[in-house]
Amino acid sequence: MRILPSTLAVAFLAIATSVVAQQKPNLDKDPTLYVVGYAHLDTEWRWSYPQTIQDYLSHTLHDNFKLFEKYPNYTFNFTGSNRYRLMKEYFPEDYIKLKQFVAAGRWFPGGSSVEEGDVNNPSLESIVRQMMYGNRYFRQEFGKESSEYMLPDCFGFPAALPSILAHWGIKGFSTQKLTWHSINGIPFNLGVWEGLDGHGVVAALNPDSYGSSIHEDLSQNKGWLDRVQKDGAKSGVFADYRYFGTGDMGGSPDEDSVKWMEQSMAGTGPLKILGGNSDRLFNDLSADQISKLPRFKGDLELTGHSEGSASSQAMMKRWNHENEKLAQAAEAASVAGTVLGTETYPSEKLRDAWTLVLGGQFHDLLAGTALPKAYEYAWNDEQIAMNRFASVLQAGVGAVARKLSTSARGIPLVVFNPVSYDRNDPIEA
Repeated sequence: MRILPSTLAVAFLAIATSVVAQQKPNLDKDPTLYVVGYAHLDTEWRWSYPQTIQDYLSHTLHDNFKLFEKYPNYTFNFTGSNRYRLMKEYFPEDYIKLKQFVAAGRWFPGGSSVEEGDVNNPSLESIVRQMMYGNRYFRQEFGKESSEYMLPDCFGFPAALPSILAHWGIKGFSTQKLTWHSINGIPFNLGVWEGLDGHGVVAALNPDSYGSSIHEDLSQNKGWLDRVQKDGAKSGVFADYRYFGTGDMGGSPDEDSVKWMEQSMAGTGPLKILGGNSDRLFNDLSADQISKLPRFKGDLELTGHSEGSASSQAMMKRWNHENEKLAQAAEAASVAGTVLGTETYPSEKLRDAWTLVLGGQFHDLLAGTALPKAYEYAWNDEQIAMNRFASVLQAGVGAVARKLSTSARGIPLVVFNPVSYDRNDPIEA
């Protein structure tokens, strides 16, 4: 693709400025605020996929492209490989331009996951695959991946989540949802959320609203300076984390905020302002600094928002659970067939089916807070995934049966137990 000279100049300028921007500050003494430019998109909520694609993804691309050309230090963060997959399919020319900005360090594929998914209903396997497939897509498409899990709008977080993230190699976690009445309040602004097994991640739990704007030189902001200094006096780490941007319908931060952010990063006030990637703070912290941060162990579930989502849209929850079980059975049967040499492991088929399931775990869909029209698309994806998993399971069991039929006398009887414990059940043949 031919790159226009103005775009090329912006790209080179972005690369040059990003070298300076990525120098690590001295967080042991210099009050520093990491500010993350972001646009929250509810992939399906009070709208469904067609409007998301036609309006919200289109605006996200074009609005940020305009800002990149005007503000050389502006960095935009956007999550969800599922959304990037849709952009690649429906806006191929814009997607090529997007890849150029990612390469230049202007646009960062953050969050590590396929979707900003619910983490209360899915299985551990699903949460791991969110990260595995999300960062896999980012590596293959952009040569980059994120080291943080970003769930600004999810409806509560179980105590096991930080252990899952830590064992997968994730360094950081951020959300602004605890301001919506968390059962344990907000344990800290910046600290370590520890899992039940003692492993955990650095967590930014009070980063302001993702739809907040910037109206001043933040390097001079007394409120944020006082907050950073108070936290630093307790832990010895003088750092904090803040969102700014727009909410729910994608797009970009407003231009005035981006302009003030540029001035803030160049500001001469007592608070150092850093922009950039959403995982930058978590990568800048040393092991010694992390050990000094406050710690919290336990659930961070909500009490004042979406209480009814534990039981709403039961069919969506049921089909998600059935797909999780069917996927496990299909994979086990495929592994058996592969080991026996009678089948080639169907990695692409399993990955495609899992991608549909993971997309349906978006926090408004699986929690049950989207409008009815959205579920027509979500249910369709669940049924397609079921059919694909079922075909893989049938092929895997058939591969085992074919191996037995060549070595056993009579007709082989294959009994497959897809669950993780021994069973005694009647079998009809």
